Amino acid sequence: MFFAVFLLILAAVYGYPAWRLQAALTPLPWVAWIWTAGTVVMALLPVILLVVLRKAPGRVQRPIAWVTYIGLGGAVILFDVVAVRDLLWGALWLVERATATDVLSAAQRAYWLDLSARMCPGVASLLAGFALYQARRRPPVRHVTVRISGLPRDLDGLRIAHITDLHAGLTIRRSFVETVVDTVQELRADLIAFTGDLADGPVEELAAEVAPMARLSAPLGVWFCTGNHDYYWDALGWMAKIDDLGLRRVSNGHGVVTRGDARLVIGGLPDPAGVEGVPGDCKHAPDLESVFDGAPEGTRLLLAHRPAAALAAARAGAALTLSGHTHGGQILPWWLLVRLQQPIVAGLRRRAGDEGWIYVSRGVGYWGPPMRLGAPSEITCLTLRRD
Repeated sequence: MFFAVFLLILAAVYGYPAWRLQAALTPLPWVAWIWTAGTVVMALLPVILLVVLRKAPGRVQRPIAWVTYIGLGGAVILFDVVAVRDLLWGALWLVERATATDVLSAAQRAYWLDLSARMCPGVASLLAGFALYQARRRPPVRHVTVRISGLPRDLDGLRIAHITDLHAGLTIRRSFVETVVDTVQELRADLIAFTGDLADGPVEELAAEVAPMARLSAPLGVWFCTGNHDYYWDALGWMAKIDDLGLRRVSNGHGVVTRGDARLVIGGLPDPAGVEGVPGDCKHAPDLESVFDGAPEGTRLLLAHRPAAALAAARAGAALTLSGHTHGGQILPWWLLVRLQQPIVAGLRRRAGDEGWIYVSRGVGYWGPPMRLGAPSEITCLTLRRD
């Protein structure tokens, strides 16, 4: 089912702009053939990379990945630009029908239709360049204050550095990881929370790329819950690597830290992908009842990769839940598709029905296209305050 949906999306992303712009951009038959062939090749590259070359060495995949994913990101943005153009022309058509008046003459209409089609690739290229910069830059720090009713005085002012969705892999390498680590360390937070999706690829090929994560440190520890991508490549190998990096992995369990006389109980819910990633191991199948089972009294912090799972965990009584997974939609307007799967795309929200909060980060990295448009990356610094 996933593969069928993936192919349909590829067909739409590449096919729609090609169909709508071909008449204006390919006046000669041989140019039209090249245009069509190029569109088909670029549409097939993601399939080749994800299916045919999935187990090829990284040195083979990396150059193809850059071409594939930049092409895919550019196609998505071109799709958006062409869709906006067509919506504007559609709105003009509706106005003309409603008023029984021709706003443009036939000659003017033909001129502007042709010119707007020719402008689409240029506008899309500018937006793609900006999106590439947004994704590859040093992730900015977003400061968020969370006011919690009944928060102990000793926890008032506690600062949590939240990172998620790093996705180290074919295009996110060690230098980017080092930048993320440096930025987090500069915050001097009391606690660091990583809510999953460390890497995409085999452990043996990416161990050196994620090695800087071992430098993360905070007085109350560096805590980790698994994301879906942590189970896609040698799940047990990545669990061992996460532990080796000094990230305290909480999976259907919790840990307790103290600050003065106050306790902070930190629970972690594994991603549902763990059911297939590590079959038969209950530690990797989400079990909300186990997360805070036997926990002492204290303020509860829950780490859960997916917002949907986090909201389902409302009855766990966590004062604050941290999630990721959505990337904030990564490239507009695809947040609409994310919204079909996840109840919150990004930001701080009250959980319905109780006094708890959930914060969904847009993440530090990206998946697929090295682009972000309308959904900038972030490293979040959350400060807890008494309400």
